[in-house]
Amino acid sequence: MTRKISLAALAISVVVPIIVSLHAQGRGGSEWTTAQGDAQRTSWVRTDARISAASLGTPGFQFLWKMKLHNEPKQLNSLTTPVLLDRLVGFRGFKAIAVVGASADTMYAVDYDLARPLWTAVLNYSGDNAVPPSSMTCPGGLMASATRPTAAAPAVPGAGGGGGRAGGRSGSSVGEPGRGAPNLAIAGQGRGQQPPAAGAPGAGRPGGAGAAAGAPGAPGGGGGGGGRGGPLIMGQTDAFYAMGSDGYVHALNVSNGADLFPPVKFIPENAKPSSLLLVDGMLYTSTSGGCGATPNGVWAIELTSPNRKTLVWETNGGGVVGASGPTLGTSGLLFAAVGNGTGGHSNSVVALDAKTLALKDWITVPGADFNSSPVVFRYKDKELVAVSGNDGKLYLLDGASLGGSTHAAAMFVTPKFSGPMPTSGLSTWETRPPAAPAGAAGAAAPPTPGTRWILAPAAGAVPAALKVTANGVAPNGGIVAFKLVEQGGALTLAPTWASRDMTSALTPLVVNDVVFAVSSGEFRGAASANMTAAQRAQRSAPAVLYALDAATGKELWSSGKQITSFARSGLSAGGSNGSQLFVTTYDSTLYAFGFPIEK
Repeated sequence: MTRKISLAALAISVVVPIIVSLHAQGRGGSEWTTAQGDAQRTSWVRTDARISAASLGTPGFQFLWKMKLHNEPKQLNSLTTPVLLDRLVGFRGFKAIAVVGASADTMYAVDYDLARPLWTAVLNYSGDNAVPPSSMTCPGGLMASATRPTAAAPAVPGAGGGGGRAGGRSGSSVGEPGRGAPNLAIAGQGRGQQPPAAGAPGAGRPGGAGAAAGAPGAPGGGGGGGGRGGPLIMGQTDAFYAMGSDGYVHALNVSNGADLFPPVKFIPENAKPSSLLLVDGMLYTSTSGGCGATPNGVWAIELTSPNRKTLVWETNGGGVVGASGPTLGTSGLLFAAVGNGTGGHSNSVVALDAKTLALKDWITVPGADFNSSPVVFRYKDKELVAVSGNDGKLYLLDGASLGGSTHAAAMFVTPKFSGPMPTSGLSTWETRPPAAPAGAAGAAAPPTPGTRWILAPAAGAVPAALKVTANGVAPNGGIVAFKLVEQGGALTLAPTWASRDMTSALTPLVVNDVVFAVSSGEFRGAASANMTAAQRAQRSAPAVLYALDAATGKELWSSGKQITSFARSGLSAGGSNGSQLFVTTYDSTLYAFGFPIEK
């Protein structure tokens, strides 16, 4: 007992200064805490010390490793997009962690610097109803990508204090080897803290697996939420938040995967949810397909509230589209796109109050059949929203008035650039202009907006009428880049370049001035509607990861034949040693690409 108390004291006296030191240094990494990287779904790593168009043009960036994970795919679903924690202070040193969900209701954590498995967490099914048969529309199993607590808005590079991180933070979880982590909040009781009451957030499961002996609380301190003597609070603790097919949310200790709190019921079991997003204690997802008799809609639960009541806004029509689900704006609104359907808010983009899910605004475009999660960004004094549709067009909306007084007029609509896609995902980034000279009396001049870009996957050949710079013949499609242009006070999206040929391209990701895009290889031909998952898998081809010059779309690098199965989930990127790129494939393999770690 004495030894364990000493270890807990060591966690307070030694590790906490290390955490503070790491944050104070401003290491410049970016953490991928949620689907598409941040709450605005930009898929943009704003700063990276090693990746650039210049460095990708020379040898160095390469395939690093792959890891096969035990899993049984559900229809075409296998592994989710990885969520990252780039620096965990642990008993045995620093760890960089990637966590992926597997369709068999399992979470896997991997040390991606060393390519070593860390822990496995099985999310046992706890639903009241039996698991229904799997189908292409409702595949079942775990579908929602995990999340970590995410900032409401990305940090401004160079602003200081946060090290350029886009939300979230690295943390500490130090404990006796093989026994999980001590609860640092409880370890800090000598400084006036009291243990949480039984059943209260942070009380955990007495004697739970992986708990440090003698600790009456949850089996692990978690990163960030502990280590400063404060109580653990679900929704604020830096954990990996995951949801299995039964609709229960788990806060998993970053160091060992143990439940930090009793799981919380969020949505009905056997639904078809999108990825999770956790901001300021509010957890969001969306549902589609009517799976498990669950209504299509947007869901929220305030995990920091004692009653943890689930809120839902129902579309009364089509499903909420985009694998990433709803998108948080920077002005307290939550945006979601709804696909084709009958009645209600089908073919709409809606703005909901982020705390209550009350409907605040919407635009309805008959026939648009929206197919992507919205991306949100600011231009001067405006919050803008972009979303794509199966009509092959890209829509630019004013976040303060999505469709004007008629709820039907978009700010701008591009010409058709793509054929229909079952789901899509946009990304956006901004090139930074030179620093403006100082104004009168040395005052800083008003900031000049950079060039705003939006990237969209395209299916099929780009229409001849779309005037873009092509990078070769692309009959299967690829990525199309648009620039935001202001003329006479009006904002438009100008098509600029189209990438090389890609089959069923996934959501692209931007690091500095490099676009990473995946030719997923998934067979989505006209005949696929009448095929089984096994037949479509057989017709699919191995995925290929490409690096493109963000200004021109020119190919800089490709993974060649390194990937041996097709991909379905999106990319993620991060790492304090220079970004690594992660791809998951149908055969339950996690791939890592990047620059080797400098030794």
